[in-house]
Amino acid sequence: MSTLLSELDTAPAAGDGDFVQNILNEMNGGPPSPMPPPAVGGSGMGVINAPNPNTTAPHAMDNGPITSHMIGNSHPTPADFTQMMNTQPQAAPQGTMAGAAYAPQERPAPPPPPPKRSWFSRSLDEFRVAFFVAIIVFVFSLPVVNFLFAHYVPSMVKSTGELTWLGLLVKCLAAGLVFWVLQRIIVPLLSV
Repeated sequence: MSTLLSELDTAPAAGDGDFVQNILNEMNGGPPSPMPPPAVGGSGMGVINAPNPNTTAPHAMDNGPITSHMIGNSHPTPADFTQMMNTQPQAAPQGTMAGAAYAPQERPAPPPPPPKRSWFSRSLDEFRVAFFVAIIVFVFSLPVVNFLFAHYVPSMVKSTGELTWLGLLVKCLAAGLVFWVLQRIIVPLLSV
């Protein structure tokens, strides 16, 4: 571009219109053209001859009715959809393909039963369950657990330090909850 910043301070006497027009012509790559005289009552600014990219051209829209979901010459009603959903497809005669897409499908075969496990694997599973129970009973019989009961729930401990029947019941329920969490949550997570 040949317009310098120093030239911007000295605007031509006729106004800024031809100065702006010269800059636009330089940007568009054309030679500077003389500005036509401003129209009477005009602002003195030139008009860009190229089409304005910020306007939208008028589009002719189809004013006809929407026909994409028509059945014959009428739009479907809710009764048409109900009738369509409730009708049973007719079986096609032998040797034809009419209605093949709507022919009744065969149901898949049920999965085969799991294979029989040996007595060793079954007894190993039973031993694991018994081992979990033994560990939980051992942990819950430690004196530390009784001390925690006495500290946090003193109403469930007698003055001699033994648990009341309500304390024993709560301790058993807590042990059962720990067993359930180990068996149903922890062990499956470890086996993944």
